[in-house]
Amino acid sequence: MKTLSMIAGTGLLMLGTFGIAQAQVSGTPNSPFPNAAPHEIRTVNGIPCRTVLDRESGARVPVQCAAPTGMVGMDPTSTGSILMGPPAGGAISGTPTSAFPTAAPHEIRIINGVPCRTVLVQGTSERVPVECAR
Repeated sequence: MKTLSMIAGTGLLMLGTFGIAQAQVSGTPNSPFPNAAPHEIRTVNGIPCRTVLDRESGARVPVQCAAPTGMVGMDPTSTGSILMGPPAGGAISGTPTSAFPTAAPHEIRIINGVPCRTVLVQGTSERVPVECAR
């Protein structure tokens, strides 16, 4: 554990300014995620992302990323991106009466039992939700 800490510390020092910027990713007014707690932030392929805990899998799922092109995803505290759910027994995507009629099946992820339409963060293999059904 001590060796791992030393390697991690050395890596941050080597990155210089980038390391300092990463340390201020959450909790300060000028950071990309001013309302996020430090444990909610994960770096995915060098891109800081705000995450939520998926209770079913126990994994943290990125919901908003500070990509080079700007913020990608939805603010986990907003309700503006929440849609009405699909009819009982109905399709989640691809049909006119589904919750996400224009979404492809691979864009749908279930997060905490709620279907969400996702987009791919450029430069990563991570998908972040942009709208969720309830």
